[in-house]
Amino acid sequence: MMKIVILLFFFLSTLLFARNYDRNIMTIEAKLFPKIALLEQDIKQSSSKLLKITIVANEMDFNAAEYFKRKIELNYPNEIREKLIIVNISKFKPSTMQNPDVIIVLSHQPKEQRTIALWANQNKIVSFAYDSSDLNYGILSSIYIGKSVKPYLNRKIIKEYNFIFDSYLLQLSKFTN
Repeated sequence: MMKIVILLFFFLSTLLFARNYDRNIMTIEAKLFPKIALLEQDIKQSSSKLLKITIVANEMDFNAAEYFKRKIELNYPNEIREKLIIVNISKFKPSTMQNPDVIIVLSHQPKEQRTIALWANQNKIVSFAYDSSDLNYGILSSIYIGKSVKPYLNRKIIKEYNFIFDSYLLQLSKFTN
């Protein structure tokens, strides 16, 4: 009986802490995140023929990460600006991360968000958040989807870690911090 209670508690706590992801928003972000990433100077000028994207997710968000990955791959089955997009899904472990150019961060606890963002920024990796409120934890960019679709950029992170974006993107974007 005790095992059933523990399993029930584990199942319910997982449901309580899981984030709901809107598939329409994920579809829009899957189209825009790679394009925005290619507007960052280091990625744009890189001689690599690959744009490596890692979706950083916890186990409870694995289905959302799979959906995100599938949408990116469907949107960009070939090259975009002469770069082939490779998408991976991973839990966050700096020692096992395979030097991505871009990370998309799904739901994490605030302390984890800060750790992921700090690691990405120090390694000059463009980071995107599903939710623009996660820019408060140091994530570089997100997208506002409302009456209009507008990129959000974290001004503090851009300055502190010297990310350089195309002036066109800067004109279109709304800045936080």
